[in-house]
Amino acid sequence: MNVLEAMSLALAELLRDDPRRVLLGEDVTTGGMLGWSRTCASNDALRTRLIALPLLPASMAAHAGGLALAGLRPIVLLPSAAALLEGLAGLREIGLVGVRSGGERTAPVLFVAPCGPGLGLGDDASFAPEVVLARTPGIRVFVVGRAGDAVRRLVEAAAFGEAEEPTVLLIPRLLLGSSVDADAAAPSTEVLAPTGRLRSGRTLVVFTWGEALGAVLEVCDDTELDATVIEVARLCPLDRDAIVEAARDTGRVAIVHAGGRAHGLGAEISALVAEHAIHYLDAPVLRVCGDDGPHAGADELRSLPARQRLAEALRELATP
Repeated sequence: MNVLEAMSLALAELLRDDPRRVLLGEDVTTGGMLGWSRTCASNDALRTRLIALPLLPASMAAHAGGLALAGLRPIVLLPSAAALLEGLAGLREIGLVGVRSGGERTAPVLFVAPCGPGLGLGDDASFAPEVVLARTPGIRVFVVGRAGDAVRRLVEAAAFGEAEEPTVLLIPRLLLGSSVDADAAAPSTEVLAPTGRLRSGRTLVVFTWGEALGAVLEVCDDTELDATVIEVARLCPLDRDAIVEAARDTGRVAIVHAGGRAHGLGAEISALVAEHAIHYLDAPVLRVCGDDGPHAGADELRSLPARQRLAEALRELATP
């Protein structure tokens, strides 16, 4: 079973678990372009809770927000994270519901969208949507870093938490076809840490997320670096205390992410470390990113940090 199949089963289970949940999307009634709604579409009891909408992201966000205000729990399945930017006006309005109502109303809508390279889409793959989404008031943003966590992140995002804030879950395209075992595919109520320690070391700490996570773990293992690896799964709001604490622990900080270097969340984390942990640092903060775009389809993997460059940069940072 791969990530797409596991998420399809998990979405069906989410609908069974809560009758308020509905799926929205351009082609959800036929299974969807990626197959996310295939299990629901083939089930007579669940098919009535699939709502097909035109691929007009602003209208889609507004429609989902209206359903949420009416008491439902919409899950919007998008073909690309770029659609979230096309529908930014609607997304912004959903995020402001809590503030404008004085905290009396919420609009718990979950948007699920693929991002990054993996399907030969070129410049769409090199675009880092989390940069814009994280600046949208009232919106939580999560990104999956490991195939085995995809279902649990989906279930957790669909639960919304106490504030019931609108939530975006980004799924790297490189993970969609990855195999997962039965345990990882089964929906779970286990809450994953928004900022999780996946590897412990004493020499340096690497903050990373999304499609860059796998490369970081492999490079650290191959080079036998004594490194701590922190997955920043919740990109907005950042778990500021956990990030600062991890930076202070080692004194050497690397930030690794896909997409271009300028104006990204890597810069925000770097500024956070400089503001609150600079007296603990033994070296300047290192950032390793993908190449700036745009990229043609054949070159889309250039949006990821190159393994050799990453290994050399981490070795240099670890050397006193």
